[in-house]
Amino acid sequence: MLNPVTIQYMSREEIERLLFSLSATKDNEEAEAFEALARRLLQLLEQAVD
Repeated sequence: MLNPVTIQYMSREEIERLLFSLSATKDNEEAEAFEALARRLLQLLEQAVD
């Protein structure tokens, strides 16, 4: 089951797999914005580790 508490304890790899398994529909602007935000956060995390 996926909920905010579960997500809090997920590893980075689990979060990445989850993110790449989901895709926003084109007619849902809020979902598209959230998807873009999550992808950008992953990019920033990757840059911070390097």
